[in-house]
Amino acid sequence: MSVLSRFGVTVETLDKFQDPAAGSGRVLLLDGDGTCYQATATAKKLDTAMRRFEQQVLEYMFLAKCESARVHLTPKGCAKNGRHLLNGVKPYQGNRKGKDKPPLLELLRSSASEVFQHHPDIQVFSHYRWEADDALMMDCYSIHNGVLVSEDKDLLIAPTESYDVQTGQFLTLPKGERYGYLERKYTPAGSPRVKGKGTKFWFAQTLMGDTADNIKGILKYDNKLCGAIAAYNILDDIQSEDDAANVVLDGYRKINQNVLPEAEALWLLRWEGDSAYNFLKELNLSHANLDFLEDCYNQDWRRDEYHEPEE
Repeated sequence: MSVLSRFGVTVETLDKFQDPAAGSGRVLLLDGDGTCYQATATAKKLDTAMRRFEQQVLEYMFLAKCESARVHLTPKGCAKNGRHLLNGVKPYQGNRKGKDKPPLLELLRSSASEVFQHHPDIQVFSHYRWEADDALMMDCYSIHNGVLVSEDKDLLIAPTESYDVQTGQFLTLPKGERYGYLERKYTPAGSPRVKGKGTKFWFAQTLMGDTADNIKGILKYDNKLCGAIAAYNILDDIQSEDDAANVVLDGYRKINQNVLPEAEALWLLRWEGDSAYNFLKELNLSHANLDFLEDCYNQDWRRDEYHEPEE
């Protein structure tokens, strides 16, 4: 199904509309991994998948009112910024073993950057050191007129304007703000979930974890399991990164759980060499939490031996 059809627009009638992005200079920052899944879901030939991929990117450009696109992919063999080496409660993405994928998925993800290298409006990047999410976050901090599109909730931490494909809404934060907000939501089946925008969502993730990437988060907070609603209740009234960091670190420190494997698995790079540890050190931590963070850093929270990441 075309994304545009959700909003009553078909690809065949696009030429009847004036381009909303003309002269805007806006750049679509697209998480292309999901787009590759959609393009290869029923495709029998690579050419068919490539055409579907291009059509999907152009549709997102139209909906997000962008003149050009930067599409980031995580091909097979990506080192994923070493997240698979973290000594977390659970192995990073360890829940993905044995899951079927479209036959043409990896071929599309590994070849799209070359196929689109001369496209007038679309640039495609395949990343082998870090994940597409990391590359998108780095774009968010280096491209001033970018509009982020991703159905991966990890990128909710980005401060950049984003386009929500499900609702057709543009989500923004006040200029210069990155902390943001949380929202209490429910799945169609009625299960509670937390969404939001900005680093406040990342702090929530460090508490509740991320089942999609097999990240546990905190084992217990105040002697209770910490799911989505508990994380929301803990952080909802907290209005600054400093206070949020201290609340989260207080929780980890009280149970003597190393925060870094969970935090680094969830953190997305703002620039090459960035880390969750660097981010937390930028904040105004209590003396107890600053000492705790240094103790965590000096422990064996990351393996050094070679280990294949999950695909």
